[in-house]
Amino acid sequence: MTKPRFDSVALMCVALWLGGLAACGGSTPATPTSPPPTPTPAPVTRLIHDDAFAVGSRSVVPDTFATTSAGTLEVTVDWTFASNDVDIFIARGSEPCTLETFNNRSCGIIASEESTTLKPEKLTIPNFAAGLYTLYVANFGATDESVACHIVLTTASAASVRSVSTGDTAAKGPLNGIRER
Repeated sequence: MTKPRFDSVALMCVALWLGGLAACGGSTPATPTSPPPTPTPAPVTRLIHDDAFAVGSRSVVPDTFATTSAGTLEVTVDWTFASNDVDIFIARGSEPCTLETFNNRSCGIIASEESTTLKPEKLTIPNFAAGLYTLYVANFGATDESVACHIVLTTASAASVRSVSTGDTAAKGPLNGIRER
């Protein structure tokens, strides 16, 4: 009767040994760790143009500026009298508009803000390329104005921005002249 006991003990040892092997699991190759993600740089906003000048009634004044890198351009123009309708336009190049091409919009205006009620006028242009540009400030009002313009460029990705807006300036009628600052 000792024999059955020995067989039971032997079977039990084999079962424990096999169970131990299963519990250990196989060796799996270690997965290489990924480098930590590179943090996104903080947006850098810098002033690229700050100016003040007069804009006569029913006239437009060009104001050139340059950017040396691409980014999001933000233009703010404020003026004295809320009763005047002042609008802003951006064109590529150094003063590419004549009075005629400005009035019929054939001089390559790439963006504008033409609200009749917004004061100050604000224009945000994402993906703005580096280069030479002209800001046109138009006074559709009945009295002469004193305006101040402020232009900043953000050169890293920023939060969502207001899209470029355009309006129907034809309803406002043509301007009478382009004046020097």
